[in-house]
Amino acid sequence: MLRLTITLPNKQQQIYESTEPVITLGHGKDCTIIIPDPDLSDRHVQIERSDAGYKLVDLETKSGTVVNGVKVNVQLLEDGDRVYIGESQILIELGDGDESEMKTDRIQVLRSRRRLGRPVRRRRVVLPKPGAPQQKVFTFDDLRVVFDSLIEEQGVEALDSARKMLDQLYEEHKGQPLYETLETERDNLYRMMEVNKLLNSELNIKKLLEYIMDSMIEMTGAERGFLLLKEKDAFIIKVARNFDREAIKKPEFKFSHSIAEEVLRNGKAIISADAMNDQNLPAAGSVSELRLRSLLCMPFRAKEQTMGCLYIDNRLEAGVFMEGDLPFLQGFADQASIAIENARLLEDLQTKQVELSKSHEEVERLNQQLREKVERQYVELAKVKQDLISTQKTIELKHDFSAIIGKSRPMLDVFHVLDRVIDTDEPVFIHGESGTGKELIARAIHFNSKRAKSGKLMSENVSAIPDTLLESELFGHEKGSFTGAVALKQGLFELAHKGTLFLDEVGDMSVDMQKKLLRALQEGEIRRVGGSTVIKVDVRVISASNKDLAELIKAHQFREDLFYRLNVVKITLPPLRERKEDIPVLVDHFLEKIAKEKGAEKRKVDDVTYWYLQNYPWPGNVRELENELRRAVAMSDDLITVDCLKEEIRSKDLFKPNIKIPTGSALKDIVKDAIEDVEKKVILKVLEETSWKKSEAARLLGVSRPTLDAKIEAYQLERGQKGAGG
Repeated sequence: MLRLTITLPNKQQQIYESTEPVITLGHGKDCTIIIPDPDLSDRHVQIERSDAGYKLVDLETKSGTVVNGVKVNVQLLEDGDRVYIGESQILIELGDGDESEMKTDRIQVLRSRRRLGRPVRRRRVVLPKPGAPQQKVFTFDDLRVVFDSLIEEQGVEALDSARKMLDQLYEEHKGQPLYETLETERDNLYRMMEVNKLLNSELNIKKLLEYIMDSMIEMTGAERGFLLLKEKDAFIIKVARNFDREAIKKPEFKFSHSIAEEVLRNGKAIISADAMNDQNLPAAGSVSELRLRSLLCMPFRAKEQTMGCLYIDNRLEAGVFMEGDLPFLQGFADQASIAIENARLLEDLQTKQVELSKSHEEVERLNQQLREKVERQYVELAKVKQDLISTQKTIELKHDFSAIIGKSRPMLDVFHVLDRVIDTDEPVFIHGESGTGKELIARAIHFNSKRAKSGKLMSENVSAIPDTLLESELFGHEKGSFTGAVALKQGLFELAHKGTLFLDEVGDMSVDMQKKLLRALQEGEIRRVGGSTVIKVDVRVISASNKDLAELIKAHQFREDLFYRLNVVKITLPPLRERKEDIPVLVDHFLEKIAKEKGAEKRKVDDVTYWYLQNYPWPGNVRELENELRRAVAMSDDLITVDCLKEEIRSKDLFKPNIKIPTGSALKDIVKDAIEDVEKKVILKVLEETSWKKSEAARLLGVSRPTLDAKIEAYQLERGQKGAGG
């Protein structure tokens, strides 16, 4: 009997005694012994009983299994062994009579004559049929048919009921000739139950094949075994082991290929009790050369096809394999075939998952290369566009737009539209995202027009004022017209008479206020709140919104007639991400502006930081860029570096060439400098990661050691040098 004394992490002990053929231990609920140790896997270890003793098998756990201080995968247990799993300790004790039996020399087990029904040569027995005058002849082949039917209908668990029935028959027929035969069949049944459980639980194909081979050698008393499986169009030796579970060297020269090929070809087993003198074997000189005595080769069959074969032999003893053992062994081989097929399917699935993961990584790598290529092309294109702009004959602008920073093509297009509409009195609608500079455009229109001499520019963000106050702001109010109206107040329309009125975020105006604004635009006249006098006004209205007014009309949130009044000339301002060429100019402008405000020296920005600034999408546009530069100035000393930028920008994790938008260098020189910069950074990064082991670094970089040394010298790289991470 096996006795386990389990010491848990809290020093409590549990004692477990068992005679079961298989015991599983772990944290999971389906284990034979559940150990409440969170460091264990759900199924951590398995203890199997066999003729050779109790064997401990680690079920491929992460933390592993230790026996007597040594980490093991498979270990034959002895009395007094100490097993360590997670934070728990297990003392192994073998009961009286078990230890000596389990330590039986394997060679004696190999040569034992009591195997697979061998002691009983009678294969037919007579069982009396109760209540019948005659007797019926019953074969053990019939018994196997019954067992197979039970397994097919009820599963392997049905063998437990069959075992109880056989136990009862043992008691009834002790001392009779039938007893010895039934005893042998019972042993075979026990063995098959044990093997089937392990076959169904093992999914690692390598371990499964080794277990199948070891089980067959142990059950039959074979000296050696070879397991061949079909892969593509050839049969490959997957396992070759001896009775000591040691791998056989050069297995392709140690078995009869002609016999294995015959079994693989016709799918029928070949068995011989005396191979040297057996005339029925296929002609094979290898049988004599290998001096084979006993020989057995059985096919592995799956889905009516031969997927391989199991070849075992014995060069020491004749008569090891008997014809009567063949049905039982073929049944084992068929069960093993199913397990192999399942393990292969799982292995194929895992392999495909790995391949899919690698393909995904390769796609990501190619996408990254494509992104970097596009960015390089963007820089090159920016250079070409700037050269084109500087060399082509441009239309001279009549007005001054120096207050608006921008030299990119999208901004030049805006300036050309402004140049045409400034001298008219037509209403202008400016559409653009928040922070793109809509008020700057309105100021440019007013101060470049003739109205700058005759009137003022008044502006209001209508989304920031409730309707009750907005009406007063726009049209004014009479003294005493409402609580708090202690004096007459002129509205923005009156104040902007002969000038310009800029209404920002007009898309947020309520429908009721839209009606009153429409009347003022149509009639050119207003009335103060609380007043009755009609006041004529001459005002050019410039409106702006970050919303699409056409979509608001569809949603019945904006009046269509007011839209046509405001949207006579539409100007669309591009977001900063669509005019990245302007970022260096804007950065320089804002840094100079901040320096003047603070009365300090103008800050500088390093090349890597420029690259981050140019590749950030800037959802807040120019306003966000200005605020970020103000923050960076406060966080820096003389030079603004990447560390001075906010986390959202730094988290882009860009490892790219330090390229600013070129301002005059030749394109080939810019590309050359970019390539050298990347190469330098990559080499330094790999050297740091390999602790400056140059041979390893050269291997990772895919270059020779002399080439790496030349690069280190050319770039003057030194240990501890900064610049690998930018």
